[in-house]
Amino acid sequence: MANKTISIIGGGMAGLCAGCYLLMNGYDVTIYEMNSTPGGVCTSWKRGDYTVDLCVQWLVGSGPASSFYERWNELIDIGNIRFVNHDEFFRVEDGKGNHISVFTNLDRLKAEFLEKAPEDEKEIRAFIRNAKKLLTFDMGTDEARETANIWSRLAAFWKMLPYLPTFGKYIKLTCLQYSEHFKNPLLKKVICNLPGPGMGIIFGMITLTWFHNKTAGYPIGGSLNFAKKICERYTELGGKIVFNARVEKVLVKDDAAIGIELESGQQYFADLVISAADGHTTIFDMLKGKYAGKKLLEFYETAKPFPSLVFVALGIKKDFTGLPHIIVLPLTEPLSLDPQTQLNDLVVHHHSYDQTLAPPGCTLLTLSLETYNYNYWNDLYIKNRELYKQQKQRIADTIIDILEKRFGNIKTNVEMTDISTPVSFQRFSGNWKGSYEGWLLTPETGLSHRSHTLEGLRNFYMCGQWTQVGGGLPGVLVSGRDTAQIICYNDGKKFVSTK
Repeated sequence: MANKTISIIGGGMAGLCAGCYLLMNGYDVTIYEMNSTPGGVCTSWKRGDYTVDLCVQWLVGSGPASSFYERWNELIDIGNIRFVNHDEFFRVEDGKGNHISVFTNLDRLKAEFLEKAPEDEKEIRAFIRNAKKLLTFDMGTDEARETANIWSRLAAFWKMLPYLPTFGKYIKLTCLQYSEHFKNPLLKKVICNLPGPGMGIIFGMITLTWFHNKTAGYPIGGSLNFAKKICERYTELGGKIVFNARVEKVLVKDDAAIGIELESGQQYFADLVISAADGHTTIFDMLKGKYAGKKLLEFYETAKPFPSLVFVALGIKKDFTGLPHIIVLPLTEPLSLDPQTQLNDLVVHHHSYDQTLAPPGCTLLTLSLETYNYNYWNDLYIKNRELYKQQKQRIADTIIDILEKRFGNIKTNVEMTDISTPVSFQRFSGNWKGSYEGWLLTPETGLSHRSHTLEGLRNFYMCGQWTQVGGGLPGVLVSGRDTAQIICYNDGKKFVSTK
């Protein structure tokens, strides 16, 4: 009997990971990717002598203290990748010569907080004490929830039991809400950036434990280089990938997926279809909303996606070695990003720790400027392309002026400027509203996930950042793995994860 054929929509990290596991389990897999490169938003691109890196700032599972290390090793030899583990996560400045550093070692972090904000000693000690309680917390990644039996679920609950008091104390607080527990204005801003005002502070605490345990390093070579390693593994296993193939429709007969149709009109039939593409496009365009159940519709109406970005990359003929790789700079006056978005701080990221991204003695700088005003940028792009270009240049010029005042010798040393807008993100990734990472992890959503299937539709599955709240590469890895595991379970096959 021939192996079942599977068409995967999207050659981003979720599609590649799902494809690898399915190939290990004997399926015949073809991925249809709308771009000419694999990885989706896990990407980089060349601009002159510089490589602009978009995605990976840290990779959970870079060290053996996390079970994600085992998961990555199922796909590639993670031990053969050189990682950088930063001593300092980021630094927040006040513009008056003062700063607070967020060190990746929790003891050093506590000392820094106590020195810079002694008035908050009680809350600082409680925060660090509770963060340390999460040092051994590990998100179970071995078995998909949909295939777990009662005993597996009880074991998972028992494993979670020691951490419930800490989760109970912090799970309902956003970073912004928790920052109000502190008196020091600069420390309040630090807490807000762990990792962002609207995100849950519990996720910020877990992130700090990853850094402390040295299992969240940066892979030298950048994002596309890492994605290509997964793609190489996929093709070594016998997988096929078709680039420049935008899927427009999921073919359905008698409420069962039977294949896909490309924008060109070409149709390809398969026993099973998986969408690792944008969730909104999949559900409401490729399937015309026919299989969106009540709960899913409610989630899409109420849950908050990550924002989109105006992503500014600068190639500077200047060495930034010795400075923290991420600095939060206060602005003397707000930067108007678009009519609905005013920024009071700039988060400046220099990449001098990865010398593969810039010529010797030079540095790649990137700034991710968040906005929820996708419609403004899209309308501008469609109706007034010249003004669209002018707005991009205005933002770049303003940022260069700000960096000149802070660092000096910037203006005359800018060798490369590259600006992406929310329209760029939507056109490249297809992501709803130009979001760069799926669903935002908030106190309301927690670490939840959406079903990998749609109500009333057989032979169809979804995976990726729109089924896994919180986004990030580990999340899409697990989502792809879980999807393969569910398919094996439904086919009565024992799931294998190595080959």
